[in-house]
Amino acid sequence: MNRKIAALVAATIGIAAIAAPASAEQSVLSLIVFGKIYNDNVMAVQIGTARRNNDISVPTGLLYPTSARARSAQATASQDPALRAALSVRAIAVKNVIWIETAANGNKIIYYR
Repeated sequence: MNRKIAALVAATIGIAAIAAPASAEQSVLSLIVFGKIYNDNVMAVQIGTARRNNDISVPTGLLYPTSARARSAQATASQDPALRAALSVRAIAVKNVIWIETAANGNKIIYYR
C-alpha cells in the first residue's frame, strides 16, 4: 500500500514538473488544456455559446438583454482603459458587450454576444 502511495506521489510530482511552464509564458500543454490565460483579472463569457451548450448557468436576463442594460455596459467598457484592453486582446467589439459584473474578489466578468 505504501508503495502505491509513493508511486502516486512520484507520478503527480512528475506530471506537475512537465506541465509547469519553464518561463513566465504559458506552456503549450496548459494552452491546450485550459485555453489562453490572459492574467488581466477579466473573464469573458460568450452568451451565445452558453445558451447553445447549456453547460453553464447564465441568468435569463442576459439571454435576452434589454437595450438599456447593453448600452450601460458598453459605456462602462468604453470608459475603462483596463476593460478596453481586455476586450481588445480577446478581439471582442465593445458593441457586443451585454453586461459587466464585478466578482467578489474585484475581478470583472464581461458577458458578450
